[in-house]
Amino acid sequence: MTHLFILNAFAGTKDSTPELKAQIEALNLPDTVIEFTKGKDDATKIARRYAEKGGELRVYASGGDGTANEALHGLLGFDNVSLGVIPVGTGNDYVRSLPGKTEDFLDLRKMTEGDTVRVDLLKCEDRYALNVISVGYDCEVADRAQKNKRWPLMSGPLAYKLAIVQCLITKRKHTFTPFADGRMIPVADGFKSQMLAVAAKGKFYGGGIKATPYAELSDGLIDFMAIPTVPITYFAWLMGSFTRGEHIDHPKAKNFILHEKCRELKLDNRGDIKIGIDGEMFVMKDPVITVVPKAFDIIIPKP
Repeated sequence: MTHLFILNAFAGTKDSTPELKAQIEALNLPDTVIEFTKGKDDATKIARRYAEKGGELRVYASGGDGTANEALHGLLGFDNVSLGVIPVGTGNDYVRSLPGKTEDFLDLRKMTEGDTVRVDLLKCEDRYALNVISVGYDCEVADRAQKNKRWPLMSGPLAYKLAIVQCLITKRKHTFTPFADGRMIPVADGFKSQMLAVAAKGKFYGGGIKATPYAELSDGLIDFMAIPTVPITYFAWLMGSFTRGEHIDHPKAKNFILHEKCRELKLDNRGDIKIGIDGEMFVMKDPVITVVPKAFDIIIPKP
């Protein structure tokens, strides 16, 4: 068995690679390899290069959900491979839904001695997601934040906070129409447009927001949740319940928040739409999201 550690020095708020490298070397495991990413899609290329060699391969992706997603795309289609997530990124949402304590995913000995669970994947065109696929307001915030970072003296956290305010004013209204297993899901009565939507396998996104509390990693279904375009003041009130995962059943919100379980979800936008796949932004035309049941092995830490 080969243990491949893919370390992303640019994940999170600080470079964790020196500490992780020291921990890996202290394990003193045979057939252990450490590789470092230097740019976009490097984790995909590294994972694929080792998977092509054959044999049993366990890959540990150190970074955020985006790094894990890149590594996943390098391993798809290969037998005897599994993926572990070392959550040192900014959001680290996927591990919150996996069995085990979040801190145990940072214990590299527990990870290398851990078992695997078989999980579903979401598929959208030629891309796959471990955790969530989202459209609407949150994608606009992520896109705007990246543009804000180009401004002089603009830090990452400040760029994101500014983007939240900017997009509340200009990017709350979206025209997509969801179709769940071929059935149109209209916007809630009294509303004219959608604000955001999430198709999920995990429960969390956006750095700990429990958007889809009823999502299950291996039930063979997409958990779909959508919020219509509510007034800014109402959205500010709703954010507390949304973050805690109480919004779907909240007495004041359950009549307008959409929640469905389905196997296929089409987002009809009559054209291009920004879409977030495990936090990475793409532009697609009327995307169709499907679930691939029990498609991949994820490493969970030894208790």
